Amino acid sequence: MENDLLILHIKKWLQNECKAHDELVNRVENGEHAIDICDDPEVFYGRNECASCLLLQIEKWEKGQ
Repeated sequence: MENDLLILHIKKWLQNECKAHDELVNRVENGEHAIDICDDPEVFYGRNECASCLLLQIEKWEKGQ
């Protein structure tokens, strides 16, 4: 049961990373500059890529793939 709770927390954190990225992208699309929103936008984009890929991989593992 502890492992299930740990995975749930990990997935929630990864989802929050993706949501934060989406919010940044929306702000940039609405005319703000990424550098004005966060100190290092390239790192922010990379964190989203890592988080979204890890979420997909966890889903595959959960399905037994």
